[in-house]
Parts: sequence; structure tokens; C-alpha cells
Amino acid sequence: MRRPILPTLLLLLAALAQAQAPAFTTTESMQKEAKASVILLERLHISKREMASIDMAEVVRTYCENLDGAKMYFTEPEVEEFVNRYAKTLDLYLQRGNLTPGFEIYASFKHKVQVRTEASLAALDQPVDLSKDDVFPLERRKAKWPATAAEADALWAKRLRLDMLGEVLGEDRSNAAARKANGKEPELEVTPEKLKAAAARLKKRYDKVRTYLNYDVAEVEELFINAYSTQYDPHSIFFSQQSLEEFEIAMRNSLVGIGATLADEDGYCTVKDLLPGGPLDLSGQVKPGDKIIAVGQDTEGEMEDIVGMRLNKAIGKIRGKQGTSVRLLVDPAAGGGRKTVTLKRDQIKLVGQMASARAFELGAGQGVVGVVDLPAFYGKNPDGTGSSPTKDVEQLLEKLKAMGAKAIIMDLRKNGGGLLTEAVDLAGLFIPKGSVLQVRDSGGRTQDYRDEDAKVVWDGPLIVLTSKLSASASEIFAGAMHDHRRALIVGDVTTHGKGSVQNILELSRFDRNLKSAVKVTIQKWYAPSGSSIQLKGVGADIVVPSVFSVLPVAESDLNRPLAWDSVAPSLTQPDEGDWLKAKLSDKLIADLAAASARRQAEMPEFVTLGRSIEWTKSRQARQEISLSLATRLQERKDDIIFRDQVRKDLAAYAQKEPKAADVKLDAALEQEKKEGPDYANKSKKISRIRDPLEDDDWPEYDIQLREAVRIAGDWVKALPATAVATKPAETENKSR
Repeated sequence: MRRPILPTLLLLLAALAQAQAPAFTTTESMQKEAKASVILLERLHISKREMASIDMAEVVRTYCENLDGAKMYFTEPEVEEFVNRYAKTLDLYLQRGNLTPGFEIYASFKHKVQVRTEASLAALDQPVDLSKDDVFPLERRKAKWPATAAEADALWAKRLRLDMLGEVLGEDRSNAAARKANGKEPELEVTPEKLKAAAARLKKRYDKVRTYLNYDVAEVEELFINAYSTQYDPHSIFFSQQSLEEFEIAMRNSLVGIGATLADEDGYCTVKDLLPGGPLDLSGQVKPGDKIIAVGQDTEGEMEDIVGMRLNKAIGKIRGKQGTSVRLLVDPAAGGGRKTVTLKRDQIKLVGQMASARAFELGAGQGVVGVVDLPAFYGKNPDGTGSSPTKDVEQLLEKLKAMGAKAIIMDLRKNGGGLLTEAVDLAGLFIPKGSVLQVRDSGGRTQDYRDEDAKVVWDGPLIVLTSKLSASASEIFAGAMHDHRRALIVGDVTTHGKGSVQNILELSRFDRNLKSAVKVTIQKWYAPSGSSIQLKGVGADIVVPSVFSVLPVAESDLNRPLAWDSVAPSLTQPDEGDWLKAKLSDKLIADLAAASARRQAEMPEFVTLGRSIEWTKSRQARQEISLSLATRLQERKDDIIFRDQVRKDLAAYAQKEPKAADVKLDAALEQEKKEGPDYANKSKKISRIRDPLEDDDWPEYDIQLREAVRIAGDWVKALPATAVATKPAETENKSR
């Protein structure tokens, strides 16, 4: 009896597909890498956790999340089946360096991708109804996997409508006049032609997903090992050979590119941070939280959709040779339509990262408040070129003192850290001697980092302006100034809260044939008081919040961060001797805080700030997004009206801005002579964090900084008449 042709053909096709699928197996080098990763984490990690304490069921679930971050492909029963199959013996697999469970789960994932892609492409051949009043659940990474196949089908149907709305509402507005003469956004017209074009773009994207999620064996190995390593903490990870090479390129060429830290969020290449002075920062058109949808090479190259693309591959599209151009199709976090941003890949101008300052007049001949903007704790290059932030800040302080500065504000709101030694040295400009930082290793040994130079460059009122983005070395400096009773901390409720140190261990030191590495958290930082910086950060004495205070950008927002703890204090009594011309008391802090609170309750600009924070908070709190075109269009109009009002308010406040003079480093002045008088404006923006609400033409008015200047003015008025900061000549005599 002859077998039916169709089933036979299907079986042959299935067998062919299976034969073509990569049969990943654990190689000898992979076995060594997995075993070494397990050993190094157990022996060197600050927590001293043994493998027996790791929940292997959670490792399996984390690996499934690493593959399926938006939880759109697997179902909950499928994930639990993987847990039941592998969790009980996964420790043995890892100890022996056997990656078979990871390869088998990936094979299942790849099959799911194929099936879902085909279904989505078929669905786009039919009209997509955008009129239904339905919603799509946000924060898929934190959600559960669909409980059943039917629930997964329904979720995918909603995802298709969401993506269609994204294409329609995200119409690129960069090649036309974005704003009319009256300052209003042009109305978005949705036509059948635009809907058809949106569907065509989506089909291309969905078709490419199969390629994007077709990982090579090294990528699968990395995802699987990291599902284990990140159970220790979010910063301990395994680098495959390719990832290690990428990391080393980034370190060697950290000053070349577009100047951004990118992350994968639910399949979108998302901007996390901007490097001050980089092409993306200087463009003023992209902010943290914005998503990069597509990338085009040079000025004419085709825009390639990167949604769903593996992050390292997306970065490969964005990266290029210095001097070449790249175009990014950006979907702003604040909404308002997509835009194309054209950048020239360039060496980030050092002056754009260096410290700078401004002097704000207090009025009526009362002197000035100096604001020193330090965007990073940079340092000299291996070849001896470059600069020290401590020396740069010292130079600026001397210039500000010569201008009659009565108080200094150190602006660290966008400073994500850098060299620990520079944070210690910078603290030394404001205290005679003493502990700045403590570091404890996995063996419980504590080391005290101290300032041993008695020289004090500034002994007057000092404010450290911080935000939730102030991290690492910024927190070291702020914590030391707080514990020494040397400065008021003003800004967000607390700083970022990263109080750990990582070390990269190249596995070639154990086996010269291995080209990979493991990054392990080996130490924690502590302020002189003994309090850990981890999670809690450095709290503000006077809270003047920013929009970033309600964004999930802190250490505590990561998965499985290390816990807060404390060690014995290295500073028991701050040195508040006669050298200090601006002593802080509890009463003075309370008085300054009360005065600031009154202003924040009465001044119109804080109403504007509060509305902006609430606007951002409401979007962060959203659990779902509408799938109705009419609803989304109305939301878009409401957002535009709101932004226009905030823009109008800030423009009015800016007209009353007090006089401020730029104070530049000698190196910056020399650079201006070479590059022209406009160079400073192009290479250095005003020290204000660009928040998600802002448009490209946002008024330059900094509510937080203005209040910090007012607090400094109140402090100056409260000083005794004899409290005058050290004059330049006296400082020179002391240092001889």
C-alpha cells in the first residue's frame, strides 16, 4: 500500500530542517570554560556562595528569560518542563562543564521562533484592525509566560497590533518641518497607504527575526553560563571569546564612536547612557530611554531594521570607522514620532568630558556661586596624554576664587563614575586629611583609602549636586563629603547605589588556549562611616528631585543585586577645625532645608518640575498600553500639548536667569583657539540632565541647579562676616 504523498513530503521537509539545524555539542574548550566559571565564582565572589546555595530551577528560568526576554515564545508549562527535566542535575552538568541542557533548550526556542514568525507573516497578509479598544501588557520581562498555547496566540495577536501602531504612530518626522510656524506638531494623518506600508515594514522585520535569533554556539554558551553567574549578582558574567574581544575594543576605543551605552530591552536597542562630549550627546537629539529602530550607513545607505536583533549585532551595525556617517531611526521615549538622527562617528573630544565651570552672580556685589560640572572621573591615558579631573577641578577652583566665589557647587548629576583614585584625590581638595573610602574583599579584609595631603583648596560652603544617575566614584566622593560634614548633598532622594568592584579574569591564565574571561564581583565599597554605598547610595540632605528620580535606573532596579551591609567606621570624628570656614550644623542644615522647601512649595518653576515628574511617573507606572488607534492618537495629542506648555514655562523662566559667566580650563581655551570661538558650545552642553520629556528645541533652564544656587546663597548669608574662603595667594603660600 502506497503512503500518502503530502504527509511523506512533510516528513521529508521536517527531516531536512532537522538535518540543517546546528547540532550544538560541548567542545573541550567550552567544558573548560564552564568549569572554570563555576570555580572562580565560588572562590572569588564577594559573597563566598557555594554552588549548593544556588537555586538551579531559577537558573533554568533565567536562561529561558535570556532567550525569550519578552516572554512571547515559550509558555509557562514548557518552561516548567525544562525545570523538571534539568534543575535536579544541573549542578552536575555545570561542574562537569556539560552544556547540553542549554543547547537542548535553545533548539526548542529556535523552533518556537520559526513557528511564530510564519504565523505572524501570515497574519500580516490580512487587514489588521486597529479600532478595537484593547490593551497590550507592558513590562513583559517581569510578566509570566503565557499559561497556554491559546493565551500565547492571543498575546501574539495583540503584539502584532502593537507593532502596527508603533509603525503608524512613529512616522519619521525628521525629513519634514517638524514644527509649524505656530510651534505646533503637524497632525498625523493615517491613510490606507500608510497602513499598507507599515504592514510591509513589519513583514520585513518579522522575517529578519529568524536570522537575528539564530545564535551561534558561542552565544548560546554565554547565555547559558550567564544564567548561572548572574545568580550571584547582575555584574558577574562570562565573556565568550567574541564578547571579550568586543569588550577590549570598547576599552581601547572608548573615545571613538557615537558615545552611548546601549542595552536590549524587550528586543529593542535602547539608549541607557550618553558619554559627555560624544556625537550622540552633542547632537542633543537622543536621550536615555530612547529606542533605536533602524540603522543606515553613510547618508544614502538603506535603513536596516534592528528591532529583535541580538544586541552585539545591532552594535556592530552602529559601530564603524572614525569619520564615517551613520543614521539612526530613533523612537523617543517621550513619544511624538520617530526621527532620523545623522551622526559622524568620531573621536570624542576630551574637552567635552573635562570639568568646566560657571559663576552665578549672587547680586548686589555679594560675589558669585561657582558651579563645577564634572561629567566623569576620567584620567590620563596609558601614553601619558590626557588630564586628571582633580587637577582640572583645582584649576577651576582657583579661577573661581579669583572671581570672588563665596560658595562652590560640585555638579555630579550625570557622572557615572570612573577612576577610584581620582575620587579620593578630589576629596582631598576639600579636606586636610582623612579617610575617603573603605574597600572590603571576599576574605573580609578591609582597606582604607585616605587623603594624606594636608593642602585644602576650598574651605568655604560646598554643595554636591547629585541624581539617581550619580554612580560609583561619584558616590564615593559624595559619601566622603557627607561623612566629613564637609558638604551639603542636594538632589534626588539618593544616588545610584552601585557599591561593588568587578575584576576581569582572562581564562588564558589557566589554559593558554582559552580566549574567554569571567568578570567577578570581588569587593564592595563603603563610606568612611562604614555604611555600604550598595543599594542605598548617598542620601540627600535637601531633596530637589529630577525626572530621573522616578525612572528605573538604579542598582536596586537590577535583578539580584548585592545586599546592603556595613563595616566598622574609618572616620569617627570629622575634622572641623579652624581651617574650615563653613561648618555645618544640624540647625543650619534644617534651616537651609526649610527655606528650600518653602521655595519648592511656592515658586511656579517647581510646579512645572512636579508636573514633569508626575508625567514621567505615570508612564513608568503604566501596566498596559492601548491598542486603539483613536486612543493612541489622542494620547499623542495630549502629550504634545503638555510638552508645549512645559517648553513655554521654561522659556519664561529662562528670561529671568541670573547672569552666569563661563569659567574654562586652560586646555579648553587652547582648544578653542584651534577650533574656533564656537567650539565650546559644540563640544560642551550646559550641565543639565536631558530628561525623557525634552524635545530638540528645549529651553536651557535648569530648575535643580537654580535651586542649588539659591541654597548656596542662603548658606553664604548665614555665615559669620569673618568666614571668607581661602584666597589664591594664601593657598600658594601654604603649598610651598
